[in-house]
Amino acid sequence: MSVKLDHHSAIFSPIKIGTKLCKNRIEMGPAGCFLTAPGSRNSVQFMEYVKGLANSGAGIITMGVSSVDYFGPGGSSRILNAGHDSFIHDLSEITDLIHLKDALASIELVHSRYMLSPPHEVVNETSVEDIEEIFRLFADAAERCVKAGFDMIMIHGGHGNVPSMFFSPLHNKRTDKYGGSFDNRSRFAIELLDAIRDRVGDQLAIEYRISAEELFPGGAEMPETIEFAKLIQDKIDLIHISRSLLEVDELLPPMFPPTYLPRAINLDAAIEFKKALHIPVNVIGGFDLEHAEAAVAAGQTDMVAMVRNILADTDCVEKARRGRADTIRPCVRCNSCIHSTHSNRLPIRCAVNPLIGREALYIDRSPRLKPKKLLVVGGGPGGLEAARTASSRGHRVVLMEKAERLGGALIMASAAEFKKDMRNYLDWSIRSVMEDPNIEVRLNCAATPENIAAEAPDALIVAVGAKPIIIPMPSDKSGKTVWVGDVELGKAEVGQRVVIAGAGFTGLEMALTLARSGREVTVIDMLPEEKIGTDGITISMICLKQLLAKENVKFVCSVKLEDVNDEGAVISGADGKRTIPCDNVVLSLGVRPDRETAEKLAGCVGESYIVGDSSYRGGTLWKTIQLAFDTAMRL
Repeated sequence: MSVKLDHHSAIFSPIKIGTKLCKNRIEMGPAGCFLTAPGSRNSVQFMEYVKGLANSGAGIITMGVSSVDYFGPGGSSRILNAGHDSFIHDLSEITDLIHLKDALASIELVHSRYMLSPPHEVVNETSVEDIEEIFRLFADAAERCVKAGFDMIMIHGGHGNVPSMFFSPLHNKRTDKYGGSFDNRSRFAIELLDAIRDRVGDQLAIEYRISAEELFPGGAEMPETIEFAKLIQDKIDLIHISRSLLEVDELLPPMFPPTYLPRAINLDAAIEFKKALHIPVNVIGGFDLEHAEAAVAAGQTDMVAMVRNILADTDCVEKARRGRADTIRPCVRCNSCIHSTHSNRLPIRCAVNPLIGREALYIDRSPRLKPKKLLVVGGGPGGLEAARTASSRGHRVVLMEKAERLGGALIMASAAEFKKDMRNYLDWSIRSVMEDPNIEVRLNCAATPENIAAEAPDALIVAVGAKPIIIPMPSDKSGKTVWVGDVELGKAEVGQRVVIAGAGFTGLEMALTLARSGREVTVIDMLPEEKIGTDGITISMICLKQLLAKENVKFVCSVKLEDVNDEGAVISGADGKRTIPCDNVVLSLGVRPDRETAEKLAGCVGESYIVGDSSYRGGTLWKTIQLAFDTAMRL
C-alpha cells in the first residue's frame, strides 16, 4: 500500500469525542508497560516513557491496564492504579506530560484482580452485592481520573475482561437478572456505565473497548455484539473495536497480529459497527499509518488506534503530519513488546527501537562535544544501528561492508512473501544510513588489519555477524542437501517433497513458504514437539504453528538428522534409524558467531567493541539492535 501522508490527510482532521475535541484521528492504544515503581507509583523510567508517547503526535494517548482495585500500601504491582485517592497526584503528573503535546489524556480502567481469575468463576460466583461494589470501584476511579486531569477513560469491555465476561454466553451461566437472556447479559455493562456517568457526567469522554467476536465456540458473535453496542451507544462517546479472548493462548494472534497475518485485521468488523451506530468508531489490529489513512479517508472508521507502530518510532504520527513518512522507523510486528509485557510481565521493550522502556538511561542524547572518527565493520542490522546512532551523536562514521549491498542477515530474514514488515524496516535502515551525510559507506570492502590501520579511527565497532551451521552429509552424492538461506534468496531450488531440519523461526518460516507454494513439507527437530518455540516470541510462534497446521506441514520431533542419501533424510530417534523419503533436505540449524574474525579485527584498535551476532549478546534482532545502540552511545 502506498498512501501519501501529510497535514492534509484525513487522519489529521479533528474529531469531537463527547465534549472533547481531538486534534487528529490516531490513538496511542492502551498497553501495559510494567515500568511503574512498586506499588503502582510513577518512576523516572515510566515518566520518560510517557513523554515519548506524548511526543508521537497521536491525538489520544491512552495509559494501559490501570486498575480500579487497590492492592494496599505493600502492593508490588508495576501497573498503574486508580483505586485510591493517594494515586491522584501520580496520575496528574501523567496528564501534565500528555497535555504538553496538546493530546487528550486517556486511561484504560480494568478490575485487575478479576482479569487474573477464571472468567466462569468471576461471572457465576460473584454476588449481587459484589457486582455493586465493582460498579462503585469503577465510578470512584473515574472520579479520580477527573481530578487528575484526564480527558477520557477507556472501559475495557473486550478480550474477556469483567464487562465482557458477563455479556459472553460462553462464560455467563447465571440465572438472576445478570444472566440468561441478551438483555440480562447486557445489564452489567449498562449499569456499570450508568454508575460512571452518574458520578462524572460529561467531564470525561468514555471509550468502550469491545471484542466484536470472541472467536471461540459458544462465545459472543458479531451480530449480537452489534446489538449490544446499540444498547450502550448513548452511554459512551467512542467504541473501540477489537477481537478475541485473553484467556485462550490460541486466540492471542488475532489480538496482537504478527507479521504472518494481514494488517488492519479488524477493519471488516469496524465497518459493520459504523453502519449500525451513530457514535464514532475506533479500531485497532495491525494498522500502520497508511492503512489508517485509507480506512479513515474511505469513511470505514472514524479513528484508528495503534501501539506497536508508535513504540517502533515515537515520532511517527508527527513525522507523517509533516510529510516525512519515509523517515518513520517501521514496526516489524515481531511482538517482542507484547512478549516482554504480556507473556513475561517484564518492562516493555522493542526490537527495533532500543530506547523504548529505557528512555531514562539516555535522557541526554545530544551530540558529543568531542566527536570521534568511528569505523564500523559490517553492514548488517547491528552495524547499521551502530553507525546511525553514532552519527546522531556527532561522530564521523566510515562503514565497511564486504558484500555488494547492506543488510546482512536481514536480507534473508526478510525474503519471504509474508515478511514485508521486515523488508520495510531493512529498507528504512539502509536508506537512513546511506542518506546520512555523516556516514561514509564502502561496499565490496572487506575489512583487514591493514585497511583498518590506514583509516586510523579513534574507535572501532565490529559487527561481522555469524556463519551458518552446515553439517556434512557423506551419503549425499546428488546435492539433495541445501542451506535454508540459499532457498530463501532463490539461489537453490527444491523439489516437491522437502524435509526441513531445524524448527526455529527460520526453519518454520521456510516451511510455511514452501507449503504455500504447494510442496509437501516435513519439519524435523531434536526437541519434542511441545518444546518447539518455547524460547521464542510466544504469540508469533502460536500464529506460525497455526498457519503450518493449516498447510498440513508435518512434524517429526525428538530425532536427529544423521545423513542424507539418494532416498531422503536419514534420522535417528528412540525407535532407531529410518529414512524420510524426500527430494531435498533444507538445513536450518542456526548460526555460529564469527568470533574469531571479530576478535582479530577488534584487536586492531585500542577502543574497540564487538556487536551483533558475533558478540556474546547477539542472537535476536532485539539483542543485536540494543547492544549496537548501547555501544554507540558509549563513544
